[in-house]
Amino acid sequence: MPLKEISKKKQFEGECFNGEDYEYVTVPPDGGYGWVIAFAAMLCNLVCDGTLFAFGTMKYYLKSHFQCSDMVILMVGSVPCGVYLLVGPIVSGLANRYGCRLIIIIGSIGAASCMALSTMSSNVWIMMIVYGVFGGIFFGMVYLPSVVMVSFYFDKKRAIANGLVTAGTGIGALVFGPLADYLMQNYGWKCGLFIFAGIMLTCILFGAMMKPLKPRRVLIQRMEIQPHRNLIKIKSDRLKSSSARDDDDDDDAIHMNDSTHESDINISGVLKSAVTPFYSSRTRALSTSSRVSSNSSHRLGVLNPENATRLSYKKGVLFTGSKQPIDHASQTSLHSNPYASSITNIPAATNEIKKKQSTFRAFADILSTMTDFSILNNKQMLLICIGNMFSMLGYYLPIMCLVSFAIEDHHVHPTKASFLLTIFGFFNTLGRFSGEPIAMIPHLSALRVHNALLFTAGILTALAAYAYNMTTCALYAALCGFAIAPHMSLLPSIICDCVGLDRYTTAFGILFLFRGIASIIGPPAAGFLKDYTEKYDLAFAVGGAMIIIAAFFHMSLSCIEPERAEEEQVEVEV
Repeated sequence: MPLKEISKKKQFEGECFNGEDYEYVTVPPDGGYGWVIAFAAMLCNLVCDGTLFAFGTMKYYLKSHFQCSDMVILMVGSVPCGVYLLVGPIVSGLANRYGCRLIIIIGSIGAASCMALSTMSSNVWIMMIVYGVFGGIFFGMVYLPSVVMVSFYFDKKRAIANGLVTAGTGIGALVFGPLADYLMQNYGWKCGLFIFAGIMLTCILFGAMMKPLKPRRVLIQRMEIQPHRNLIKIKSDRLKSSSARDDDDDDDAIHMNDSTHESDINISGVLKSAVTPFYSSRTRALSTSSRVSSNSSHRLGVLNPENATRLSYKKGVLFTGSKQPIDHASQTSLHSNPYASSITNIPAATNEIKKKQSTFRAFADILSTMTDFSILNNKQMLLICIGNMFSMLGYYLPIMCLVSFAIEDHHVHPTKASFLLTIFGFFNTLGRFSGEPIAMIPHLSALRVHNALLFTAGILTALAAYAYNMTTCALYAALCGFAIAPHMSLLPSIICDCVGLDRYTTAFGILFLFRGIASIIGPPAAGFLKDYTEKYDLAFAVGGAMIIIAAFFHMSLSCIEPERAEEEQVEVEV
C-alpha cells in the first residue's frame, strides 16, 4: 500500500477513535459564479445544437455536391444527432474521471477537427463517418458535461438556470440556419464548414470557464451511542443557512451552521439530513419520499475531496427541471428538502479508505449507473422510452427537411427558405420557457401539458403535408416549434415523478440510448419516402403519425399506478 494511502488510513482511524470525521461536500451556491457557468453552458448548447440543426440548410448544398439521394444525405445529418446521445453514458464516465472542463475542451477541439476534415471527403460515406460518427462523439463531449456543470452550481434555481441553457438550442437554430445559407451560397460548402469549425473552437473558452465547484469540509463528531439511537453532533466549517419546518408544511430547507455553532440530533436508523438537522418543536416522522437509499444516505460527504465533484456521487445530476412539484394532482418525488434530495450517492467510508480510486472505477461508476436496464422494470419508464422512440422518429423532421421541403416542393428561394429554421428556433425557445409556467396553472400538470402539446405537434406535422407556399411552411414552423418544445423541457419532471430523483440519472441514461437510436433512423426514413414519392408530403404525414403515437404512449402513463419504493420513516428529536 502506498505511503500516502497508509497515512490517510491512519488519519481516518485516528479521527474515528477520537469520535470525529472530516468529510467533503459540494454545496450549490445557487447564484454568483454559477450564472457564468450557466451562460457558458448556454453558449455551448448554442454552438453544438445550432450547428447540428443548421444541417437542414446545409443539406441542400451537400446533396448538390455529392449527387446522392435524400436518404443518404440525411444520414450525414442524423448520425451525429443520434451518436451524441448514444455516447452519453461513456462521456459521463469520462467526465466523472477527468472532470467536465477537460472533456468540454477536448470535445470542442475534436468536433472542430472533424468538421474541417470532412471537407476533404471524397464521397458522402466518408463524410458520414468523419462528420457523423466521430463528430457526433465530440459533440456529445461538449453537450452533456455543460449540462452537468449547471447542476453542480444550482439547486433551488436549477430550473431557471437550465432554462437559460436550453434556450441556447433554440437560439442556435434561430441564427445558424440563415448563417449556413449565407456562407455556403457565397463561399461554398467547404469554406462554410471551415467557418463553422472555427466557431466550434470558441467552446474551448466556454469550457475553460467551467470552474469545478470547490468542496467544503464538514466535521462530524460522534458524541454518544445508545442501543437504538445515535447522538451525533455536526459542525460545518463555513456553511451558513437557515431552516424552518412548519407543522402543516412539507417544504424543508437546509440549515448549515457556522463553525462556532453546534447542533445535536438524535436519529433513529440512518441520517437523512444532508449537513445539519431539520428543526422541530416535537418528535416527528420524516418521510423519505425522495427515495434516498438507506445504504448511501448515511454519509454526509466523501473523505476524498476529489470525489465530491464527481458525477457518480451526486443524485439527479442530469435533472434539469424544477425542484418544486409541478404536478398539482400528485405527490412528486421532489417535495422533500431540495438539497437533501440531491445530496451525493456515497459509498461507505470503509470502502473509500480500503479501495484506491482508480481511473477505471471512476469511469465505471457512472457508466454502470446510466446503463442499468433494470430501470425498465418500471412500467411507466418503459412507456416513456417506447414513446420517445416514436417521437424522435418525427422530431428532427422539421429541422432536417423543412427547408428542402420549401425549396424543392414549393420552389421557395434557398435564402428565404433558410429563415424557416429561424422561425422554428424562435418559437421553440419560447415554448421551452413557457412549458413550466403553463404547467403550474390550476388543474394542469407537467404531464397533461406535455401530452397535449406533443399530440398537437403530431397533428401539425401531419397537416404540413398540405402546405403549399412559404407562408404555410412558416406557420407550421412557428406552431410546431412551440408545440414540440415541452417534449424536452417538461419530460425531466415527468421522468422524476415516475422513478424518483434517486434513479433519475439511470433513467435518463437509458432514455439517451432510445432517443439516439431513433434519431439516427428518423431523418433517413423520411428521405427514403421522399426518394420513393419524389415529394416530402408523405414523409411529413408519416412523421406526424409517429409523434401522435408517441403522445398516446405518454398519455397512458396516467393509467398506470406509480411504482414507488416503500417510504422509510425517520424520527428526529431536538
